[in-house]
Order: sequence, then C-alpha cells, then structure tokens
Amino acid sequence: MSTAITTDATVETDAASATPMLLAVSYLRVSTREQVERGGTDEGFSIPAQREANTRKAAELGARVVREFVDAGESARSADRDGLQEMLAFITASRVTFCIVHKLDRLARNRADDVAIHQALLSAGVTLVSATESIDQTPSGMLVHGIMSSSSPTSWPTAPSSNQRATSCSRRTSPTPSTCPP
Repeated sequence: MSTAITTDATVETDAASATPMLLAVSYLRVSTREQVERGGTDEGFSIPAQREANTRKAAELGARVVREFVDAGESARSADRDGLQEMLAFITASRVTFCIVHKLDRLARNRADDVAIHQALLSAGVTLVSATESIDQTPSGMLVHGIMSSSSPTSWPTAPSSNQRATSCSRRTSPTPSTCPP
C-alpha cells in the first residue's frame, strides 16, 4: 500500500528572515502488514514514529517537508515499490533539496538498490538524510553509508539461519567435524 501527502513544491521564503526555505521529501516504510496494523491505528506505531523523526530532522535542517511517500507493508528487498518509485519521479520534477528517511534500511535493504537509489537522488540534486544515522557527503559520512547499506541482513550472501543450523545440528548423526556445538 502506498500513499503520498502533497503540498506545493515551489521554493518558499521564510517571512521572518526573507531567506528561501529548503524543501524536503519524507520517505516512510514498514515491511509487513502486521506492522501497519499494530496498535489499532491506520498506520500502526512505526509509521507515525518515522514521520515524527523525519519532521524533526527537516526542522533541524531548516527545511519543510513538501511531500511524504509511504510504503506500508512493503519489503525493501526490491526497489519496485510504488511509494519509492513515485518519490523518485517526484524529485526529478521538483526543487527538493533533501530526501529524509528514518533509517537507511527504510529505503533499501541491499547494496545494489541503495547505490541505484542514491545515484538517482544525487542526479536530481537531492541530498539523502537519515533522521537517526550520521550519513552525509563527507568521506566519513559516505563510508558510514556504505557500511550500513552493505551490512543489512538481506544484503548478506544466503546463509543458514540459526534455526536452520540448530535443526541441522540436532539431526546430525555422523561423527564428521562441523560447526555444530559439541
């Protein structure tokens, strides 16, 4: 399920200081339908918490969120999500300065998608900002971004889960060495 909240995406001037106000988009995502329904509200607990953190971050940056994109109950194993694709189209046609996410893994859960999405943002002149992680365009910020997007569990090579290993170990009858505990 994807939703978008829109306000006018033209550059505004802050009346108090007569300086242009920076514009931002906010991207929110939860992976499962259960997360969306948790708490008895239309959006569960996580979407409102992400929204609040992203809004706070926008204020810290001196920006105003002009559009919010939500992928509720959508896995980030693929970049083929309605809200994400709408956001990428929107940023190419507007004067947005920032794309704010709560955490990098809300945007992508594998390195290849992260690189493609980040490149699309940079090509549109948009800076990716995490409300909770220290990423930016400095060398150390880019290093942190690379490490975080590479360390997402879904970006790791397929390996047996701890449950699968435990099941395998409990069935083991041969005396050959293995990774099973004694």
